[in-house]
Amino acid sequence: MAASRVGVDLGGTKMLVALENEKGEILKSEKFPVDANAGPAGILRDLLIKVTEYFQVSSEDIQGLGFCMAGYYDWEKGTMLGSPNLPGWENYPLRRQLEDLLKCPVVVENDANAAVWGEYCFNAGQEQEQSLRQGAKNIMLITIGTGIGCAVVADGRLLRGARGLAGEIGHLPILPRGGVLCGCGNYGCLETLASGTAMAREGLAQAMSGKKTVLQEMAIEAEAKGSRLQTIHVFEAARQGDVCALEVIDTAAYYLGQGLAAAVHLFDPEMVLIGGGVAGQGEILFAPLGQYFSEMLIPPFRGRVALLPAKLGEEAGVRGILGLLREYINSRG
Repeated sequence: MAASRVGVDLGGTKMLVALENEKGEILKSEKFPVDANAGPAGILRDLLIKVTEYFQVSSEDIQGLGFCMAGYYDWEKGTMLGSPNLPGWENYPLRRQLEDLLKCPVVVENDANAAVWGEYCFNAGQEQEQSLRQGAKNIMLITIGTGIGCAVVADGRLLRGARGLAGEIGHLPILPRGGVLCGCGNYGCLETLASGTAMAREGLAQAMSGKKTVLQEMAIEAEAKGSRLQTIHVFEAARQGDVCALEVIDTAAYYLGQGLAAAVHLFDPEMVLIGGGVAGQGEILFAPLGQYFSEMLIPPFRGRVALLPAKLGEEAGVRGILGLLREYINSRG
């Protein structure tokens, strides 16, 4: 096979791998399950097997690799400082290990940084709010899922900060006293209040409260199947008009609006894009979120910062990291 570039978006339960040619065209992509307990070495070995066997690309034909994952990545040193959903990645020399494994140019980024670069470069969803999206040089992407991620493009450049850790608004201390313990070790972070995980937790609390709610039936059904109440159940119940579910979403939207307003005041973007699994729920989330977001902005920003859904979905990270890889390869001549 001709020289190819590989893009990888590694998550806590799956990895999305994409193969593109030298023209930047995606030839093939596939999701694979991830054994989080396999550790970095096991996961990277499995990645190499997937690339060489499933995609039938030899190591010699890999022109470059772009790799992104959730966690704290020190961009300057090329070291993964840790990941909330993948154990064993603390102080792991990720970039060097990938270079040694594949013998090719490697670019590594935090998954949120890769995703915002994908949205920025591909200008996704131009059919909606086209005049706003086209030509925008300052955008902020918020991903809402298990946690809350954030990344910023400022003046057409990816904003990394001193070590590549800029944009961690999921860990803004909203309720540091009396709040829920966060995976980062602190209490009351934004993602303990407004992430998909937080909404599922609060939905379960409502189901067990003794109040009349559809969530109780959903929780019982989920438990019978060996599962637990999920975020999707909260939104399903809300669409049925369930008061408790609507309250859970409204509370999450309030705190998220607070966090977004704070981030806008810091970064001054032209638009805020909402991505991640929860973002696909539409107006039942965007209506209260837009209201609280607007209310909490200071007057110079109010009505001037668009709040829009991201458009690339789960492909944003892998497309973004491939875009960064192309730039890196081109800069090397």
